[in-house]
Amino acid sequence: MLKEAATLEALRQQIEDAEYESGSMSDYIDRGNPDAKALKNAQETILKRDEQAKEFRGRLHALIQVSPPAAVEEWIDLHISILQRIIQESVTDAHTRTRQTVAKTTLKQWQEVRAGLREYVGINWHFLKDYKAEARKINANNKRSWWEVWK
Repeated sequence: MLKEAATLEALRQQIEDAEYESGSMSDYIDRGNPDAKALKNAQETILKRDEQAKEFRGRLHALIQVSPPAAVEEWIDLHISILQRIIQESVTDAHTRTRQTVAKTTLKQWQEVRAGLREYVGINWHFLKDYKAEARKINANNKRSWWEVWK
């Protein structure tokens, strides 16, 4: 795998992590009945993680612009290949039917990345948890950290 493709994926994951934590804190506020101190901490975390996600999105945009087209294509193709495997799975119940629907929607989003219509695709942590885990392994062999590209 090209290092640039792994770096794109690492940055995509940073966005996903920031947005996930922000959403978790929002759910905690809505359903967790936090005391005043916990509420303030959760609100601060939401603001911080939302700002980080925005910054990471800007970095991803810039990185896509300067990355070799082959690296961007490799990054996209890797995700599409995982999704195509999921879409080919047998539908046996409501869960697997929903899983395939979510995979098809995510596949369309990756096709939008290829077309230049979007730059970030999040992975559903419930219905596509195996895909998300596989994506987390993409840059495991990449010795350069995602942030080193900005040095």
